[in-house]
Amino acid sequence: MKVGDLVIFNEHQMWAPVPRHPGLVIEVGVYVGRKDVKVMWNYKGKQYWNTEKSRELVVINGSR
Repeated sequence: MKVGDLVIFNEHQMWAPVPRHPGLVIEVGVYVGRKDVKVMWNYKGKQYWNTEKSRELVVINGSR
């Protein structure tokens, strides 16, 4: 997973919002709670970022 990838939560995450909204990876690093990517989400017209665990995400459109 790298900066610029479009991602969604994988189907095994029961707590993930439904419908699953895509997010954009904006940073890769090491964060609190074993999270390793920062994702910009757009939900109901509002943008916010959150740190996530890459193992809980699926790349739907990789950057080049």
